[in-house]
Amino acid sequence: MVCECFAKTVGYGFLVYIAYKLLASLYNIIFPYMYAVPHNLQALAGAKWAVVTGSTDGIGKAYAKELANKGFDLVLISRSQDKLTAVAKEIQDKTMNVQVKTIVFDFTNAQLADYESKIFSQLQQLEIGVLVNNVGLSYEYPERLDKLEGGLQRITDITVINTLPTTLLSAYVLKQMNERHKGIVINLASSAAYHTLFYWAIYSATKKYVCWLSEILRKEYSSSGITIQTVCPMMVATNMSKVRKTSFFTPNPEQFVKAAIRSIGHVSETTGYMAHQLQAEVVFGLLPKFVLDKVTKDNSIQTRARALKKKTAGQ
Repeated sequence: MVCECFAKTVGYGFLVYIAYKLLASLYNIIFPYMYAVPHNLQALAGAKWAVVTGSTDGIGKAYAKELANKGFDLVLISRSQDKLTAVAKEIQDKTMNVQVKTIVFDFTNAQLADYESKIFSQLQQLEIGVLVNNVGLSYEYPERLDKLEGGLQRITDITVINTLPTTLLSAYVLKQMNERHKGIVINLASSAAYHTLFYWAIYSATKKYVCWLSEILRKEYSSSGITIQTVCPMMVATNMSKVRKTSFFTPNPEQFVKAAIRSIGHVSETTGYMAHQLQAEVVFGLLPKFVLDKVTKDNSIQTRARALKKKTAGQ
């Protein structure tokens, strides 16, 4: 009798858990992108300046444009002054009342003294309401660690770019945001953080670092009034992804960012796009690990083969 009651309790508990997981997935997929009323970002930020790294192309540029549309003045940080100037002009031509400052910085540089002299010295006089840690670096194609295109230098650059800027810039702006009890920090990671991806060791691991760091910061600043969001995109049609054709599951950067910004304040970690969230909930939430291992391994090997074939043909 006791065993029967215990079995029923376990069974009911399992059903409740499954129902909870299903409802949570449906919430993550649908609510932020279809039903949630977008927050007033100016109110959440509490200040008018937005800092965006890696802001001359792709998702970073789209964040800059969308934040300008919402009335924020911008600090754009990237390594090319020519590209920064072009993006600043494009934004100001469309949003006349927005100020745009630019900072040239190569984020492969890991020297704190250079962060202080080239970035922090220019930010110290500004009230920063939003920080978008977008800058990132990936592989040329999937490859085993010891054979990675670019060798040890590429490994160093990926590790530094994908971890250090997010860490240092977050630490710098969170100090003033905490004093103000308002602010928004958006850390761009990747869906590659959701699984140990074959042939993507450094990229997957560094993006997991961004997710882990963001989650801890949310706990540390939970009573501060600061919104800290992690965004883990699937495939977006950008230069870094090397995808040109858009589709239901592959938006362009502007489509992606409009959806991602809508979710700020509603979900703390998200893929940023409804179709991506659907993919993530199914692929990473439902598939057994051994199946996911097989699928991601096969995909990496096929992508690698195509890249090497194209590379050989171009020689």
